[in-house]
Amino acid sequence: MGLLSLTYPTRGKSFIEMFVEQYPDTLTFNGPEGESYVKCRFRPAKGTRYAKKQDGSEVLFRFDIAFPIGTEPILTGTIVSAFDKSGAVIVYEQELLDFHIGQLHCLGGM
Repeated sequence: MGLLSLTYPTRGKSFIEMFVEQYPDTLTFNGPEGESYVKCRFRPAKGTRYAKKQDGSEVLFRFDIAFPIGTEPILTGTIVSAFDKSGAVIVYEQELLDFHIGQLHCLGGM
């Protein structure tokens, strides 16, 4: 029995099934090695939070984005698009305003 076939008795779901449910969305952007795809989870931003851009303007965060631990850093200001699991567009060619790698998570915002 390999790691990918591991099931949890309380849920009866494999590790991959739980991963897909936790990160059902896909973020795409042009990175140093061409087009990149990263699994993620979009949710509406809580509260009123603004990001100050390099030109001094302030932009309201519309989405918080959760990424799997170990996600490679994505530069703030990168133009990204995101799609849900059915392929519907969540955002199209918008600027990533924040990316943070914590001890137990990776978070972004736009």
